[in-house]
Amino acid sequence: MAAKDPTNYNDYIHEPNNQDLGNIPGDYGLPLIGHSISFLKDPFVWARAQNEKYGLLSRVNTFGSRGVIALGPDLAQQILVDSGRNFSSRMGFMDRVASFFPGSLIMEDFEHHKHQRRIFQSAFKFDALKHYTRGINNIYDRTLTSWEADVGSEIKFFGHIKDLLLEVAAEIFIGEKKDGGDFKKINRAFTNCVNGMMYIFPINLPGFIYYKGIKGRNFLQKYFGKLVAKKRNGDGLDMLSHLCREKDENGNFFTDEEVSNQMSFLLFAAHDTTTAAVTHTIYYLARNPEVKERLYQECKALGKDTLDYDDLNIMTYMQQVFNEVQRMRPSVPMVPRRTIREVEMAGHIIPAHTMVYNLPRFSHWMEEYWTEPTKFDPDRFSPERAEHKKHSFIFHPFGGGAHKCIGMHFSQMEYKCFMYKFMLKFDFESRHKKEPYMQSLPLPKPADNMPIMLIKR
Repeated sequence: MAAKDPTNYNDYIHEPNNQDLGNIPGDYGLPLIGHSISFLKDPFVWARAQNEKYGLLSRVNTFGSRGVIALGPDLAQQILVDSGRNFSSRMGFMDRVASFFPGSLIMEDFEHHKHQRRIFQSAFKFDALKHYTRGINNIYDRTLTSWEADVGSEIKFFGHIKDLLLEVAAEIFIGEKKDGGDFKKINRAFTNCVNGMMYIFPINLPGFIYYKGIKGRNFLQKYFGKLVAKKRNGDGLDMLSHLCREKDENGNFFTDEEVSNQMSFLLFAAHDTTTAAVTHTIYYLARNPEVKERLYQECKALGKDTLDYDDLNIMTYMQQVFNEVQRMRPSVPMVPRRTIREVEMAGHIIPAHTMVYNLPRFSHWMEEYWTEPTKFDPDRFSPERAEHKKHSFIFHPFGGGAHKCIGMHFSQMEYKCFMYKFMLKFDFESRHKKEPYMQSLPLPKPADNMPIMLIKR
């Protein structure tokens, strides 16, 4: 039997959110709803307006929860590196994520987080990533071949890439083939779980998205739990098999519940972020034909049909494109934390148990660091310009510190392998009826789902 996590949380997890922020500049917005409407419409525009009125740190009220918005690279570094252990990721995500991904890596702090992070050791090692790369390329081959039937007609690219990456998640993460009996059930449960986090009120009754989300969460946890014994005793190379066979610092297997919790969240964290990154890449390439052509020429120059794992670092311009997409439209629009004890931030004393929100895109668009920040310009990440190196936290799409995304290399591999095959097989043109609204929540993407026309190369 697996040993329990040997650490214990301090009393801070039992404390309610602090609501007394009268000493901090700012305002609480409209009665009851606060800044919720402005935040949902565009978190970046809202954050910029707050900064113009009150500075880089101000008090706010979103969804009935008071807290502070902390902007810019210095505050991002203070929050994410957290050398004084002043900020809790667990309590930052408690309000929404806890209901759907309890016990996941993002919901753990300090020793608990270090303990749970061990479960991913084998899943993201070099040999495992090379194996995933081969499997992912095989999936891309058969799917992109099927996309040839859409050449010359308009498609909603977001739906196509979302379905494709769900197929990758099922096969590479779980070992479940698309034509398997459980694929559609997993897909539906996962989608309901993600949508459930956007509830207005947590009403657990039929007909409400929160109810469907909880049902989806329960299905995933039970589904993964049933597979643990089989995967643990097998020799599978999918991610779930690695998690099931991993042992903690005491040499014990992680519990079935721990495996299920981490696997459920991994599906969410890996799938939605890459879906957003690829969709936004298509959006910006369609508007910048010179960038699209240069990327195509880099792919063509490699002289092979498939991007192998050993080729990933060769694609230097593709890396610049990826970085610029993440700068312009980071896949994670906001990073929440909650203070554990009283802490000084930007010259102000923030009380214990106060919600703190950091928005990466604000730092990514600061004119003090970036040349023409509203312009899509991958060359800003070239060795000659290296604008992202002006501050350690002026560019942080994968977070930082102990909670830096453990799947960072996997997601970039998944992205590059797709873009490589897609660029060699297709050209494309955007087919927006009008300039789309760029939504940030629940998933960053063009609101019209990125219509394009595929053109066979």
